[in-house]
Amino acid sequence: MISYRIIEPIDILFLRGNKLFGGAGEHGYSQMPPWPSVFSGAMASFILAENGLLASVVKYPEKAEDILEGIAGDDFGCVFTAIIKEGKIYLPLPRDLVVVESDNANYLIKRIFPKQCPKELKGSLRVKMIPVLESEDRRKSIGGIWLDLNGWERHLKDELPDTSSLIRSSELWKIESRLGIGIDFYSRTAEEGKIYTTEGIVMDDKAKFIVGYSGRNIPENGILRFGGDGRGALLERSESLGSLSELGRPESGWRGFRMILISPGIFPSGWFIPGAEEENGGIKFFFKSLEAELICAVIPRHEVVSGWDIAKHRPKPASKVVPAGSVYWFKVIDGDTNDLIEIWEKGLYVVDRNLDKEFSRMRRREGFSRVWFGKWNP
Repeated sequence: MISYRIIEPIDILFLRGNKLFGGAGEHGYSQMPPWPSVFSGAMASFILAENGLLASVVKYPEKAEDILEGIAGDDFGCVFTAIIKEGKIYLPLPRDLVVVESDNANYLIKRIFPKQCPKELKGSLRVKMIPVLESEDRRKSIGGIWLDLNGWERHLKDELPDTSSLIRSSELWKIESRLGIGIDFYSRTAEEGKIYTTEGIVMDDKAKFIVGYSGRNIPENGILRFGGDGRGALLERSESLGSLSELGRPESGWRGFRMILISPGIFPSGWFIPGAEEENGGIKFFFKSLEAELICAVIPRHEVVSGWDIAKHRPKPASKVVPAGSVYWFKVIDGDTNDLIEIWEKGLYVVDRNLDKEFSRMRRREGFSRVWFGKWNP
């Protein structure tokens, strides 16, 4: 069962990306939206603190996951993150949609479809089709666009969302530059020459984070330490969210489908989706009785995620991630798409058997590699 919670920052946020900085005059960039591990870690720390177990985790870091699961269950984890404003829930735009400006300064939504690669075009393609933006003319795309659940629902049905479902990120949060001074760890005095600037995230007055957690004993209210600087955030229980709990659920009988990452994916083979294998000049995907062929994919440049392990008091391993919103198109060869429900419920970690178990356990709890499925007619 998924428990939804509202997280409302009560201060400016400093959400560190995985970009080193700290030298004199350098600038620190914030990661927005935050990695799902930020929400998972904030809730895990709160649960442990409420049960008086933070000291035990620090004393026995190798048992940290076991201690946490003893309270919140072995399926505890972050399964969904978004922003809610005035009753509407928004997620970043999927990568097979492109928003451009119309002649009258309004939005136009364009779709990307898989197309056969022209014989004259040569490249190192590992899939049979290439993603092509269908547009009659050239227009510059608009970045920083988010899509509400109504738009996502239409998109997953293979329909074009309405422009009323769009919102700019600047209407959800704004970025402020703040001055920082390096502090000596031992003397707690200012270090010479260590002056820098960093980005702070200021949420709109009506915008909050909405997060889904799996597991048991999920707190309903309180104050979280949120982000790397431990800024305060109010926690409260969310009201019923209707169709959200079923959004992206695969249906039986699809001849083709799209797999869309709703959180960054950490895969052992770069962009290569877990469960996929190169076979007879193509890429096949196997899960349970389902056999499908990966036809096309639209994937932005990789990102890097790390984090701080409080229990072990050291950085987490840095990992390349496939960005959220990336899309994979599959054509069904055999079996039923109903088999995909387990992936939709638990994430792509149920597919791959080659991951280190402890790594998989931690990253699953942190909310990476979660997917929704959408219909596609090949």
